[in-house]
Amino acid sequence: MASKAAKTNKTDAVMRLLTGKKTASNPILDSGFKEEKITAREKKAHANGAEIDITSELVTELLPQVLKRFNCCACALCYADAMTEALDTIPTLRIKINGKEDLKRADKMKRESRKEVMLGLIRIAISRKQLPKHE
Repeated sequence: MASKAAKTNKTDAVMRLLTGKKTASNPILDSGFKEEKITAREKKAHANGAEIDITSELVTELLPQVLKRFNCCACALCYADAMTEALDTIPTLRIKINGKEDLKRADKMKRESRKEVMLGLIRIAISRKQLPKHE
């Protein structure tokens, strides 16, 4: 008979390999990491004269909080479904960045559209609340 091997958490093992620390959080779930990515994206867009998708950045920032607040399942599959639904239903707001003025305007647009995005995410969370939790 083969002995039963203890179950391991693959994410923890991979994070230990990547960071060299005994316990490491998944950077995708860490809000600090998301803020760094958004800031880096904005700087890159500024340098390249590219577009910033304000809606997707707000959804990325707010969705974990909304799912937690409404006690919805936030497993990887449900999170991806909620993210897809949010990006499909909430109107997309993009701005082309060519200079500091445009970056300031993008920040203003982000503040102004925050409430609309939050309301859309709340509607999605309420519709997903009845789904079973996988965590």
